[in-house]
Amino acid sequence: MKTTSFFRLPVLILIAMALLSPSCIMLDLDAVSGSTLVWDSGSNNYFNREAYTTLQGPKRLLIDGEVEQTTEIKLSRFPLRTVTIKEAVWCEEGDSIAFLGTYRYDGYALCDILSSLKVDKASKEDLWPPIDLYIEVRNEAGDLAVFSWGEIFYSANMYGIVIAKRVTRVIPGKTGELWELPSETKLVSESDLVSVRNIKNPTHITIRSLRGHYVVNRDSVVLEKDPGRVAIQTSLQDTLALITQPDSDLPVISYPVLFYGNSTGYKGVREFSGQMLSRIIHPWFPSDDYKMIQTGMLSIAGVDGFRAAFSLAEVVNRNDHREILLGQRGKSFSIFTACDAFADRCIKGLSEIRLIDPEE
Repeated sequence: MKTTSFFRLPVLILIAMALLSPSCIMLDLDAVSGSTLVWDSGSNNYFNREAYTTLQGPKRLLIDGEVEQTTEIKLSRFPLRTVTIKEAVWCEEGDSIAFLGTYRYDGYALCDILSSLKVDKASKEDLWPPIDLYIEVRNEAGDLAVFSWGEIFYSANMYGIVIAKRVTRVIPGKTGELWELPSETKLVSESDLVSVRNIKNPTHITIRSLRGHYVVNRDSVVLEKDPGRVAIQTSLQDTLALITQPDSDLPVISYPVLFYGNSTGYKGVREFSGQMLSRIIHPWFPSDDYKMIQTGMLSIAGVDGFRAAFSLAEVVNRNDHREILLGQRGKSFSIFTACDAFADRCIKGLSEIRLIDPEE
């Protein structure tokens, strides 16, 4: 009898637990994000006040460009990642911004989608790091959004760009306002201030590398002879301005940093000071030119030929306050990328900030 009672005890406990009223409703719990919990009123999780809605759209994605082989991938093979967006769009009529609502999206991260792809970049002979790569994302309607390789793979938030599969409204507790739900899959970028890159139903990604007159010479003498000029360009032929000194009207910002390179690891504690690059380039690349921000890619290069791709959006359309700084030491300019986990896109001896024409 004692043996029988011993083995019955765990069963009784399980039955009692099943009869208890749960504090949340389980909806196909996603082991990656846990974002499919809908919490009862009064809980401390403010992002789960209703069940998710599944978005309809393409289930496959074609990837081509500078890759070993054009590949079609099935999105459902990847885990779901969660991002939260305060979504707003630019209204051409009235010259204003329209707020669409705050949403939690569950989707397939570009970081996951592109991780196992075999890249064959055109610039591999003179610059082996992939920091000069960028991608173009398109849909069948012809809409285009661009992202740098760095903001996908070097970012401090590596899962912040997703192709959304599910959506949940983040409902204000007092007003209970129900924002209109989207119905189609969409590309979503968590760090964008205005959601100009959130194109519907993406179907195609093209991988490219920067083009330009780059002469790679990493001899330290090259940096020592840096003339201290940064050209602002809209093409290889069109120079809009030459920066030779900081803007006296802009404040200087300082960031203490645990400096860490993707290849060489920890570099010690450093402090970087400079002015917000977005403010420096505002006269030529303003933050309210949303069509340019959606499709604009920048080449930021040094006198030694070292360069990195930056989407215009990640420079001038951020909402996370991880600003890219332009600093000067002696005559030489450099940038510090506070938005990155790695130091690889911190470029010394700057010579150009150029808007990329994919046809060049």
